[in-house]
Amino acid sequence: MKLRLIASAALLASMLSASGIAFSHSGATGIVKHRMDAMSDIAKSMKAIGAMIKGQAGFDADTVKTAATSIAEHAERIPELFPEGSTKKPSEALPAIWEDWTGFTSIAKDMGTQDKALAAAADGASQIDQIKSPFGALAKTCKACHSDFRLAK
Repeated sequence: MKLRLIASAALLASMLSASGIAFSHSGATGIVKHRMDAMSDIAKSMKAIGAMIKGQAGFDADTVKTAATSIAEHAERIPELFPEGSTKKPSEALPAIWEDWTGFTSIAKDMGTQDKALAAAADGASQIDQIKSPFGALAKTCKACHSDFRLAK
């Protein structure tokens, strides 16, 4: 089960960073562009770690720590990137964000917590198995938010 979650997270990260992101961002301006750029950075970081977990890249604890720290910085800013009413295309944000603001911001806060746990696990880690569980926990926050608060692709 845990391995399937990790594999799913790695696949999600790969899909998010595919070339479709650049296309979906065309026409974005203002806060919508800022948040799409932030989400793209998160996707790139998740993809870099996911590649290590899938064995497509060698394990590098410093890269994991840097990526997790970057994600945590974005996670802290998520609530300010979603002001009420910022749903104009090409935004993929659902009105459910503002209907369940507490749930949405709780997931963002949990994302930051899980990122910090991943960064801590990577600090001094010598093998990929030491980061798989915290990466899986982080990926669950991404999936939770995308499932409830993002337009389905």
